[in-house]
Amino acid sequence: RKEGKLPGPTRGHTYALEYGTDTVEIQQDALTVGQRVVILDDLLATGGTLAASVRLCEKVGADVVGCAVVIELPFLDGRDQITSPLHSLVCYETG
Repeated sequence: RKEGKLPGPTRGHTYALEYGTDTVEIQQDALTVGQRVVILDDLLATGGTLAASVRLCEKVGADVVGCAVVIELPFLDGRDQITSPLHSLVCYETG
């Protein structure tokens, strides 16, 4: 989740945006080392938030086996930022 939205102790990962930074967080005890996870997000645009989520899960020792998004905007090349297998339900092309 975005910074400051979760209760209790959290671990965070700060990542660069075009103009500044942002942070995603996970509850400190949400994942265990070696746990296999799939990350689900609503939208894949430039890929920054999803890529940061993957890195955060890996930072706490989880094995990210895949990512899924409901909507992908492929013309923004966000898929290029994701290191795990990625599946999208709907792709919106321009034009």
